Amino acid sequence: MRLSAYALAPTFDSPEIAREPEGRLMLAVLEDALICFQRGLNSDVADHRRLFSSVNRWVASRESEDLFSFENICTTLHLDPQYIRAGLRELKLQARMSGMAAKHRKVRRERARRPTVN
Repeated sequence: MRLSAYALAPTFDSPEIAREPEGRLMLAVLEDALICFQRGLNSDVADHRRLFSSVNRWVASRESEDLFSFENICTTLHLDPQYIRAGLRELKLQARMSGMAAKHRKVRRERARRPTVN
């Protein structure tokens, strides 16, 4: 499943700014961040985890002075930053739960492989 700003914000009505070069760039930045976030969930690849952490901090920040801050991009594109944050929190929770389930299955398989000592 690939995330996009559209999937996380169903009320996105393609404002005029999204058709302008600056708006398209902002949308591309947001979409790339969402892809890095998803790719980094439960990843074993250090670069993916690092990018995930960076995106997680960027999304959590309330700073709006920077032109490409999460808050400013959402405001410019008429997206609700709280809605997107909630969706990302839900993805993290689901990834954590699936990661815990996978670890539990691995432990059970390892226990089943152990020879019994009589």
